[in-house]
Amino acid sequence: MQTVTVLMVLALGILSGTAALALARALSGGGHPARPPLDRDSEEDFTGAAEDLAALIRFRTVSWFEPDLEDGEAFASLPAELARRWPLVMARTLRREAGDRAILLEWPGSDSTLAPLVLAAHWDVVPPGDGWSFDPFSAGVEGDEIRGRGAQDTKVTMAAILGACERLARAGWTPHRTIFLAFGGDEETGGTRGARRMAEWFRERGLRAACLLDEGGIIADGMLSFVDRPLALIGTAEKGYLDATIETLGSGGHASMPPRSTAAGGLARAVSALERRPFPARLVPTARAFLGALSDHAPFGYRLLFRNLWLFGPLVIRAFSRSPTTDALVRTTMAFTMLEGSPKENVLPERARANVNVRILPGETIASALARLDRIARRRGARAYAAHEGSASDPSPETPPSGPAWDALAKALSSTRPDAGMLPFLFSAGTDTKHWVGVADSIYRFAPILQTPADLARVHGRDERVAKGELRKATLFYREFMKAYCGPDGETADAPGRVSAGERS
Repeated sequence: MQTVTVLMVLALGILSGTAALALARALSGGGHPARPPLDRDSEEDFTGAAEDLAALIRFRTVSWFEPDLEDGEAFASLPAELARRWPLVMARTLRREAGDRAILLEWPGSDSTLAPLVLAAHWDVVPPGDGWSFDPFSAGVEGDEIRGRGAQDTKVTMAAILGACERLARAGWTPHRTIFLAFGGDEETGGTRGARRMAEWFRERGLRAACLLDEGGIIADGMLSFVDRPLALIGTAEKGYLDATIETLGSGGHASMPPRSTAAGGLARAVSALERRPFPARLVPTARAFLGALSDHAPFGYRLLFRNLWLFGPLVIRAFSRSPTTDALVRTTMAFTMLEGSPKENVLPERARANVNVRILPGETIASALARLDRIARRRGARAYAAHEGSASDPSPETPPSGPAWDALAKALSSTRPDAGMLPFLFSAGTDTKHWVGVADSIYRFAPILQTPADLARVHGRDERVAKGELRKATLFYREFMKAYCGPDGETADAPGRVSAGERS
């Protein structure tokens, strides 16, 4: 009895100590002090900026997996528009040939020992589809908006990057660190003719970039009900991508004399079994860093959870698993998107197929995800295999939210979006950054555009648009980022193996 009493006292002591530690972490630093308001003098004259973006939108650069469906003239003529719209950029940079869907511009820096910065975007777009309330390629500038396909994804960031460079050049600024502008023309179909070719150009010359900044996270407004400010979601990691086919075989024949089990029925059982067995959930380092940073802007109850994941991690995972939006942060997801069976209503299928779209969490691979799908499918008489050779990609390495490039992003954000919190983020969609893995030391995915849930619904949807003020602030963000990272204050001995401009061709 005495032993039991001692154990109870010890247990209560441990529990009280644990509670005290969790409480102390939750009470520490309830948030960051408000930043000073944006200096209105920095919002210089942006006359013509909206029309510059509109000019890019008018090019029908819709990318397709079937080249015959593309407007070849639009893709061939868009690069010449850059010289008309941003003449100083084209005068100060060197055009590097890397393929017909690659616009690679080098702005040489004065210090050849510094590894370069790469600012990336893409100028192809997805098909517009039907149901628009305006012509998706008329690029109308209506009131405070620029409208059309690409206004959000991502001709807007391309125009903002070029606009920032044009204004820096006009002011007589020259970079200490070399800057590359890397614009791909086939991101929506995999980036093999654009970003991949530009990354290969770097590899062929033994050139490494210190930092790559491409599309990805946004400045999210109103997406978390318990946060009272916009959140700049900086993608520090990206989930992998896999399209897998789940396939069953049957005997075929006339549907009036069916066997007990058909290929279609077997496929249904395999799909059902896979959906009942989701991939296991876990908090990867990027998700933990996201929650830690989010706690700075959260009420006490959320801070208690997010700052004590060692204790409340399982509870957070269970809560996140209930919503598709947050579930994607904690597990490899799979979504069945296409089904195929018999070509005729009264004919039994000889084979039935389903496509499952898989987004792979860091820490897993294409091979491990496919093996799990196949293992479960075979128990139901089906099999799983990669649907498109060469289209899958492993999850990206996780870039730490620290270092000179991260600090420069924070400085640019502070001067242009003083009300926004800055968070590392796991990006669940795919970008061209997968081609730059191994070429850039730090890879960040961020488009400095404020977006609400209603705005995001228009990306790849109908009536895509962006406010003029967002284009202006995005341009200022890129300008301040280049000044912070590529100016005199951004000099660091970061990446070895720098190749001088004279050695490249």
